[in-house]
Amino acid sequence: MPKASKPRNNLVELGRFVYSLLVLGYHVQFSYSDDEVDFFENGALAVEFYFLLSGYFLARSLEKLVKDEKTGFFMKVYNFMKNKITALLNVHFLSIVVVIIIILCFDTSNFWDIFLPGIPSIFFVQMAIVWSGDFNKALIVPEWYLSAMLFCMLFMVIIFLLLGQNVKGIYSTIILVGILILITVIVGLITSWKFNENIVYDIRAWGEMSIGMFSYYLSICIKNKTFGNAFNLILKIVEMIGYSLPVIFGIIPVSTNYQVYLMMITVICEFLAVTITFSEKGNIIKNQKLNKAFGYLGAISLPIYLFHPVIITLIDYINKSIPKWAKYIIVFPSTLILSLLYKIVADCLNEKKKQKEKQKQKENEKENEKEKEVEKVNEIKNDDNIEEQKEKEVNEKDLESGLINK
Repeated sequence: MPKASKPRNNLVELGRFVYSLLVLGYHVQFSYSDDEVDFFENGALAVEFYFLLSGYFLARSLEKLVKDEKTGFFMKVYNFMKNKITALLNVHFLSIVVVIIIILCFDTSNFWDIFLPGIPSIFFVQMAIVWSGDFNKALIVPEWYLSAMLFCMLFMVIIFLLLGQNVKGIYSTIILVGILILITVIVGLITSWKFNENIVYDIRAWGEMSIGMFSYYLSICIKNKTFGNAFNLILKIVEMIGYSLPVIFGIIPVSTNYQVYLMMITVICEFLAVTITFSEKGNIIKNQKLNKAFGYLGAISLPIYLFHPVIITLIDYINKSIPKWAKYIIVFPSTLILSLLYKIVADCLNEKKKQKEKQKQKENEKENEKEKEVEKVNEIKNDDNIEEQKEKEVNEKDLESGLINK
């Protein structure tokens, strides 16, 4: 009897949900131009978690791709990027369409001035170097994270696969970091160390995804180790601190003058937390209902990330002078409700799609069975015809022999 697979530990999924709320809070306070240090001042640090997690899953996927000897190089790259982009398209295009409708309704005279510079963001290419920081003109500005992730991921996948089985995954990751350092130095020397925003954010994406890849290899190493109870307890405590500390940094009102230091601490904390979680040495959620709920919350983190800028845009057009506290009260629950509704509708549509596929599969199986039956009948007929032919030949031979004897 096959061994039942372990249910996934959705502690990371809970992290995705919580960090998406930090981003939401950050963009609410960022929509005001005052110089006051407010709550969620450093909520943007949540993006570090998403880059690191993307790097972890990137390494895991690339290990499988390298071992796949049946698929060609270009098809590997194409299929990988296609799957990544496809997973984002529905919620992305829905958000883009709604933003366009809002602009048409409330700012018709400036529509083309807003829409045309935002075209690159429709295709996730606003973080390509050629746009020179114009990602701030994207129709949904927070999508810079998705664009930077996909942009860097494309080159990282190509390099990793080119190194192939000749270089171990951990060494390939080191090479990726080396390439990033080389590019940074060359660009820095050319520009007298005056980087445009796109390059800074792309470097940030590449570097933190590389750290996420290191997390993958370290988690495998730790997973195969046996530790004492005291050390296991330390790992669990470190894991909880690793997830909690960046959340605290993101919420409390701390000046952005310290953001670089907070970012470094955040990356270290999240690196340790994610590594411990996936090594299965951390806190295990034994309650399956709670674990499933965390997984569900993680699944709505992307809609939260993309829907809240749309709601903020709508509120700003309706009433720009709305108090900050009122905007928090409106944006948080409305984003959560819309994200849950989107998830419910998407699940229903996916379920219907699966049922149709199953029905189609059953119909194909029935057709195949009919074809097999027809083939069997034809084979039997052919066999009968062959037997008849043989009998006919024997009878003819017997007849010839009889005539000859006569």
